[in-house]
This record gives sequence, structure tokens and C-alpha cells, in this order.
Amino acid sequence: MNIQQLFDPSSAQTPFESYAQYSSYLFACVDLLLRQYVNQLMNSFTSENGNLKNVLYPDLEIANTLCEKHVSDFLNEQSPAESALDFGSSDTLDEADSFNSEFDDLFADFANDVGSFEPETEPDIHSMLSVLRQRAAITEVPLPLHQLSETLGLSDFSLFCFACAMLSSTQTNYASIFQVIGQNGNLVAPSIESAARVYFGKQFSITAAYGEMSRALEQLAPVFDLKINNALPFSTIVSPDKRLIDFLFGTEPLRIDQNYKRFFAMLTSDDQLDPFLANQNVLDALTIAYDDGVRLFSIYGDEGSGRRFTIRHFCAQKRLRCITVDGAKLFGYDFSFVQQALWAVARECLLTEACCCLTNLSYREEDKERFFGYMDLCFERLSDRDIAVFTHSRDKLPLREMTQLDFAHLELATPDNRERIALWQHYADGYALGEDVDLTELATKFLFTGGKIKNALHQSRSLASMDKEILISRDKLFKACNAQMSHELTQKATRIPANFTWDDIVMNKDQREALQHAVDQMTYRKQVYEDWNYLKKYQYGRGLSVLLFGAPGTGKSMCAQVIANALNLELYRVDLSKVVDKYVGETEKSISMIFREAKKCNVVLFFDECDTLFAKRSDDGGSNQSSNNNKTALLLQEVEAYDGVSVLATNYKHNIDPAFFRRMKFIVEFQFPDPDTREMLWKTTIPKGTPLADDVDIRFLAERFEFVGGNIKNCILNAAFLAAADPESDGDVHMKHYLQAIRYEFVKTGKVFTRADFEPYANLVLT
Repeated sequence: MNIQQLFDPSSAQTPFESYAQYSSYLFACVDLLLRQYVNQLMNSFTSENGNLKNVLYPDLEIANTLCEKHVSDFLNEQSPAESALDFGSSDTLDEADSFNSEFDDLFADFANDVGSFEPETEPDIHSMLSVLRQRAAITEVPLPLHQLSETLGLSDFSLFCFACAMLSSTQTNYASIFQVIGQNGNLVAPSIESAARVYFGKQFSITAAYGEMSRALEQLAPVFDLKINNALPFSTIVSPDKRLIDFLFGTEPLRIDQNYKRFFAMLTSDDQLDPFLANQNVLDALTIAYDDGVRLFSIYGDEGSGRRFTIRHFCAQKRLRCITVDGAKLFGYDFSFVQQALWAVARECLLTEACCCLTNLSYREEDKERFFGYMDLCFERLSDRDIAVFTHSRDKLPLREMTQLDFAHLELATPDNRERIALWQHYADGYALGEDVDLTELATKFLFTGGKIKNALHQSRSLASMDKEILISRDKLFKACNAQMSHELTQKATRIPANFTWDDIVMNKDQREALQHAVDQMTYRKQVYEDWNYLKKYQYGRGLSVLLFGAPGTGKSMCAQVIANALNLELYRVDLSKVVDKYVGETEKSISMIFREAKKCNVVLFFDECDTLFAKRSDDGGSNQSSNNNKTALLLQEVEAYDGVSVLATNYKHNIDPAFFRRMKFIVEFQFPDPDTREMLWKTTIPKGTPLADDVDIRFLAERFEFVGGNIKNCILNAAFLAAADPESDGDVHMKHYLQAIRYEFVKTGKVFTRADFEPYANLVLT
């Protein structure tokens, strides 16, 4: 059987048996043209018509011998299989054996004289590639090279260049052939021009082949790292790298390019996905937009909201894979590296039939221009290949400032109560929960995403295991839920144990009554807003905001703990030194993040010395003042919109912006305590286990020394240590110890005192 028979159009309806068979047929097309071209060179050399000063005749002979051998090997490999294919099903075994024996004898003579083939007797390259494509199209076994060729839309010449490049890189004995063809001993791989000379043969001319060569450069560029010289574009060498060879012939074709594994990762897998229980509308909208031709999507939402989960579900529907790119890592490099990396990720998407997901997309204002430029470059490179791109972020990205491409913004909002209940029920399956656990209560109290619900259940089981408990109790689940507070919030706010109760704080009747009314607004919120339908009229500002002001040490911080304790909520004190940022816009981001994260776990936010942030606004025209005004305005909005509890404390009420007073639900002034209040503070602050001596006169201390609760607390603690160190105290705390502690407090605060201040006990402390 000869070449004409193997590539006969009648065989176009016969599928390939394997990828190896397809590859051998494709490479045979190359071998045939290489043989023809080398024969032309030999004829030209011998007739002295060619300018072959750099090509030695022995090299031509070696190349010719190799080309003849490659064609002969192909015929020897294919003839037995094709003979069986043609005759094995219709003739008897004896007839087939007889025919094969005769055929082998004929073919042996034919193979020995294979060089006598005339080029005219062989089909042209277009006919052979046409048969090859038709057979590949009906083949059921995977043919990666054919599939990639179809994806790239390769022309016959581009496919020929591709095959030449693969042969030169995977089979070392082709090096001498391409050295001869390129007339350069240093070139062991084909260039666009040398491949064209082989492909077009005697009909080759730069003008006639220009269009095909130019198109080949464009079609091969997505998968070959072509180093194009713009002055001599067709001298470009076509040579695959290891990643391309691994994809076409390796055992791990989906393995990400190892040169960029620090930046790229495969998001999708063959693992079964959990059901889509929240934000189904987002997945539906994503699918509709994709079907309408949109290829750029901004998916944003809170941590654990299911951004990757949504993309994986979408890819499963569309039978796509997804490759993630770490923007924070990649965009830190210079332009040339980023440009090359984006080419690599675009190639990965083409090879693996994947979309792309950009993650870790945060930036500072001073880096905004560079970041936006890299994003635009990324969108452009991927959209050129019709690759779907997802941006994955917590906050909504300003895509219109980055690109002119069409895009869709899709927010994964916090699941509603019904969805949260479904998520708790689904993820709790398989966990041993105690009888006191109410999943509906957890869904109502904690505004969690699906990811945080999974983490909370996992962590609660760990807490139970550490305490050697089989069942997960309500207390363990609540601890695990409170531990889901975002890392960012815990960096800017500190959790304060709410240990103080109403019995621990001393205040006058009006103060206590106002604070108890404040707590009642949260306790009975469901009854008023939902049962009595007040929600229709009061859709905004349903949270509780309390402003506490007064002199330092009057109990404002303690009061915040009392409120949190009464409501059974976690208390977080905002660290203003970590919120205020010198960079423009960063403070506002921190403020928004704090309220957003607090909402999820329903915690009490405590802003101590809030006048630092809630300062009066002014209009002096300065940029700094304008920035401060923006921060104040944002805080006003966030406090009013927060559905939880905000407690603000300040020592200087006059520094607070007046707009805050209207927005505060309750304003409580902590006045300087009168003698009766101070006496109560002394008595309640001294621990019950304190061994008080008989000479301690609490009423005298309260009447004579005008201290606030903070000062009294310091005096009581210092007196205890003075008594413990006094060998003459007999283990009791005496009046002299309290007076000495008061004296230290005077010195610390810079207050002037005289002997008369301590009479009639001056002799105990002053000498």
C-alpha cells in the first residue's frame, strides 16, 4: 500500500484508532514534503544551479537518507493495519494470509526502492490534510493536537508549521534535516520562512507565500512563545516549549505551566459540588449574560459568600475549567514579566479549555494607576482569545475605570434568613449536635455566608473534641461563630470581655433608666418591628446607637460592657490608631469594613474617645479638612445604617459634630458623682473578700475626696498592695493605706493637696 492509498479520499470516513495513529499520519505529511524539498536541494546542488555554499553535500545525503527512512517507517507501520482493515472482514483467513504474504513481498521490494517515488504520484499536501481533518473529526478517542488545531483555527500551512516544530523538538534526528533546510548549522528548528519553502516547494516566492506566512505567525502566537523580529518577521523560529509538548504528548496534560505555578492554579476539579443553596439568582444572571456574549464578570461579596463556588458551578454547567491568577503576587512585577505571564495564562486557558479568575485584587490609592493598567492589559489579552474572565473581590471593583469592554457586576449578598437556615441544615448534616442547639437561632443571630457556616461547624466540633465531648453544645457553637470574625476586623478592633452587669455599675436613677430603655429597644425589637409591623414605616435606622459623654473615669467604658452583657453580645472596642490611615481613602475603607463585619456577628461596637473620628466638620477649603469631613460623613451614615449596637464615648462633647446628636438614639451624660454616689462607688468597688480594718471611714473618703469612679478604683487597688506589703498591718487594709493611695493619686493627677485635706487623719499619712 502506498501513500496515495493511505490518503485516498475514500478513507476520510474511517476514524483513527488512536492518537498515535493520528500523529503518525500528520507527521507523515511533513516527512513527504521534507523528502521532496531535500530531493530538490540535491538536484539543485548536483546541477550547480543553487547557491548552496554553506551546505555540504554529505549533509544533504544524510538529510535525504533520514527523510527516506521516515517515509519508509511510516509505510511499514501503517500497511499491516490498513491491510487488515481492508480485507480482514470480507475474506476468509486463508485468503487474507495469502494476500498479506504476497503484499509483504511486493512491499519489501517497494520499500527498498522507496526513493524512486515520483512526487507527482503522491497526493498534494492540501488533499492529505483534508483527509486527515475529516478522519480526526469523526474519531472518538481524544486527539489533543487536532483539538488544539481546531481551537486555534489553523490553516493548512499553520498546521504544517506546527507539525514541523513538534518533530524538531521531540525527535533529535530531525535536527540535521532542518539545519540543511535552513542552510544554517545552528538552526535545528524550522522558521516560518523555511517551513514555507518546504510547504510550497518549487512554487515558493515571498510575495506568493506572504499571506500564509503572516497568518501563520498570528495563528501560532497564542501557543508558541515566538520571538518575532519586526524587521525580519518570517525568520522567526517556531519551537514549542516543554509545557506545550507536555500538553500534547505528556501524561499530565492539565498540569499548570510550572514556570508560573506561583501565580496560577486550577480552580475547578472533578469533585462533586455542594448544592447551590443561596444566591441562585446570581448564578442564573451569570449564565444568561454569558450566553448573551458577555465575557467579563465582576463577582464580589463577603468572605465565604461563595465567589469561587459560584464560578465552579458555572464552569460545571458550561463544561469549562477555570484557572486562577493571583493579582497581588503577579502585579508586583514589572511590565515585561506581567505581559509574558498573561500570555502564559491565556495559553493555559486555550490548552485546557478554561476561563480565567483574577483573585486578590486589592490596591492602595498611590498604586491605582499601575494596578488599573495591569487589569486593562489582562482583560485585553484574554478577551482577544474569547476567554471568559472573572474578577473575584470583596468589594465592587470600578471596572469602567479599567476597561471599555462590556462587563457584568454580580454581588453575592449575605444569604437571607431562609437561605441561612437551609445552609445550616445542609452543612450540619453529619455533626452530632446537642439538644440545646437551635439552627434557626444561629441563622437569625449570625448573618453568615455559607463558607463561614461550614467553618463554624468544623471549629465547634474541634472545641467539643478538645473538651472530650461527643455532642456539640450551643455554647461551643456560639464560640465558634464568634471566632468567625474576620481577620481584618480583629486587626482594627479588640474583643473586650463583657463581664460587668447592672449590679456592678454605680449611676444615678436617670442614667440607669435611660440605658435600660436603650437595652429594651434591642430586646423587644422583633416584637415592635416585625409583629407590630413597624418595619414598613421604619426601614432605616433600626439599630441602637448610644452616646456616652462625661469626665474621664466616670464609668463610660464599664457601661459599654454592661450593655453588651445585658444583650448577651460580644463587645469589640475599635482601635482608632489602626483605623486612621495616612493614605487617602484607606480610613474610609476601614470604617466601612468594621461595620460590615460587625453586622455579620451582631456585635456591639465601642468607639472610645470617638471625637477623634467624629469631629466637627468645617469648610476651610483645605484638602485635609475635606478628607476629615468625608470620614465624618461616612461615620454618620454607617452608625445610622448599622442594625446592631454602637456605643460611642467621649470626654469632650463639644468636639462632636452636632449632626451626631440627632442620629443618636440615646445620649447619656456621666456627671461628676456627688458624695452619696461616691460612697456607693467606694463600697461596691472594694471586693467583698477585702479584710477591712475597723478604722476605715468610707463616708469620710467619699465626702472629702472628689474622685470619679476610675480614680476610686485606682485608690482601692493601690491601698490593697500597700497593706499587703506593710508588716504592721496584721493582714488588714487600714485607713492609712487608703489615705496613702489617695495621696499618690493626687500626685499622679497633678492635684494640689494640703494637710487640711486629710484632717483629722493627716497624722496617718503626712509627717
